[in-house]
Amino acid sequence: MIRKATKDDIPSLISLWEKTDLPMKPNGRDKPENLEKQMQQPHMWVLVAEDNSGEIVGAVIVTNDSRKGWINRLAVNPQQRRKGIAKKLLIASEKSLIEIGITVFSALIESNNIASTKLFDSTGYNHIEGIIYYAKKIHPYD
Repeated sequence: MIRKATKDDIPSLISLWEKTDLPMKPNGRDKPENLEKQMQQPHMWVLVAEDNSGEIVGAVIVTNDSRKGWINRLAVNPQQRRKGIAKKLLIASEKSLIEIGITVFSALIESNNIASTKLFDSTGYNHIEGIIYYAKKIHPYD
């Protein structure tokens, strides 16, 4: 089952991200109180996939800038991979964006993340060559 996460899911989200080796910022964006604040924002939500026992086995952060939707931090518990969970989360993310009128979806994927590259390739996303990504952080732990 896929559902919208609540603040009560934050410990499970952090645990999932740790299991999947996603880059974590425990003193910044991934600090529980910061995640709770982010989840209250109108342009960000987290979707979680649960197994039959109610354990969170996958998650994705969905954001938008009112023009474009972003698929962020798509993660599946390593013991639950190859079951279509990531694809279901991706489709649910797209549907949640379509519901608010967003029809352009994007994702940034680290070059060594072959599994995510294959997922996005197989679901109709175009790989855009020549994009250069810049970032500026006020705090180094964000």
